[in-house]
Amino acid sequence: MANRPISTVHRSQSLLVGTQTVKRTVTNVGETETYVVTTRMSPEVALEARPPAMTVLSGASRVVTISLTVRSVTGRYSFGEVLLKGSRGHLVRIPVIAMGFNS
Repeated sequence: MANRPISTVHRSQSLLVGTQTVKRTVTNVGETETYVVTTRMSPEVALEARPPAMTVLSGASRVVTISLTVRSVTGRYSFGEVLLKGSRGHLVRIPVIAMGFNS
């Protein structure tokens, strides 16, 4: 599975206000595989990824929708990741970094 880090922290977007949703396209460079999608994130920011599971055919691409919501403003960056665990044992990590900000 080809993967690039999430781009939610462009300098102009690194200060998260409310909820922000981004989409990432992942491409399977191996054999067909089914992935379970989970998230881990610092408690200051809620992180959700959809779909919760997906099958990606060999050579095909799928979109993962990632939403981040500020729970508390700390003045520090929060770190986490979206994890895609494959049925063939592969593990794909999409790093996530955000800083909650009051509008």
